[in-house]
Amino acid sequence: MGFLPKKGNARFNFIVGVFNGGVFAFGISFLDPTTVLPVFIRHFTTSDTLVGLGSSLHRAGWHLPQLLVAGYLERRVRRLPVYRQANAVRMSLIWAIVPLIAWYGLARPGLVLGGFLVLYGVASLFGGLAGNAYTDIVGKSLPRSHTGLFYASRSFLGGVLSIIAGVLIEYFLRPANGYDFPMNYGAIFALGAGMMSLGIGCFCLVREPEGEVSAAQRNAIEVMRGIPRLLRRDRNFGRFLWVQILSSGIGFSLPFYVVLAREAFGISESTVGFFLAVQTIGAAVFNVIWGQLSIKRGNHRVVLAAVLGVALIPCLALVLSSYASVLQRASEWVIAGCFAPIFFLIGGTTTGIFIGFKSYLLDIAPAERRPTYVGITNTVLGVGSLYPILGGVLADMVHLQGVFALSALTVFAGLWLCFYLKAMGR
Repeated sequence: MGFLPKKGNARFNFIVGVFNGGVFAFGISFLDPTTVLPVFIRHFTTSDTLVGLGSSLHRAGWHLPQLLVAGYLERRVRRLPVYRQANAVRMSLIWAIVPLIAWYGLARPGLVLGGFLVLYGVASLFGGLAGNAYTDIVGKSLPRSHTGLFYASRSFLGGVLSIIAGVLIEYFLRPANGYDFPMNYGAIFALGAGMMSLGIGCFCLVREPEGEVSAAQRNAIEVMRGIPRLLRRDRNFGRFLWVQILSSGIGFSLPFYVVLAREAFGISESTVGFFLAVQTIGAAVFNVIWGQLSIKRGNHRVVLAAVLGVALIPCLALVLSSYASVLQRASEWVIAGCFAPIFFLIGGTTTGIFIGFKSYLLDIAPAERRPTYVGITNTVLGVGSLYPILGGVLADMVHLQGVFALSALTVFAGLWLCFYLKAMGR
């Protein structure tokens, strides 16, 4: 176990944090916005815009409110109480979705869809309040040399466990197994909520050290007013934000790869579990690469490699779309095999983006201003998380190929800008 931090509390926090990340990722896989949620929402609507909205809620809600609490967190010596309180509300709302689906899924589909979007959206906002506190706790609880490995280890464990989630989802969605709609999704969401709650409980055990308190007492408005001055002073941070805005362009198309497979190629609903399993295998395989790359070459290289992988995803979808007339005559498993590289890359590059961006941010953020840097970064990512809604609007207006092309162009622009980021020393 020589890869662990040597100090007592840092070692304990590393282990607890990795277990937290793995179990939480296992839980969130049951509500995966790329595979599960688009198919679930399709039971209630044919609107691509609503599919995009449902896919956006988790990421947008998690990111958008973080800047609002940055000034408050900077004035607190410890941030773990904020994490606990926000997650208590978050999980209460997610648990409320389960009976809503089970009781009204057939009788009142409009109520279920509207109730799900509201409950899940508000829960994600409280997840965002917890998210800023979480990132800051990690930043001050672990040595900087271990943050890349920490995020990679969490994601690796989560990927392995999420393969099990894919198998379970396929089981519940296969009609022959006796779980009809909506009870199949009720069971899936209940499993997700249970594992998410367990993961959050693990992180509450972290031994949080006292943090640096900002000398300036900033409220949310003052923090936002200071952003232009901060960006003028730290131009590398500004470039980093633009890389995130552009690479988030994959969000235009992210919910629609499974829609393409279902509606253009006739893949069955239960194959969603297979796609999720492939996605999580990709995350597990690539996490080994990201962790080693972070240690040996730095987090800048992780960002660069991950964005390159993201750019390939919509290109693969465009290639498959061009051969749709040929592939439609093939067996379901041949078609699923053709889509597997897309979901493999989604899993691998999503974790690469998470590991690279989070770790690079901790490399460049001053300790006393870390909550503000984290808040600005995650708010920018929150704006990018709204891209699936715009992608859905575009898909309703034109065609999915146009959405895939837009994703490819924006991500390649972000890849170009990656070469202008500073490579921070190890």
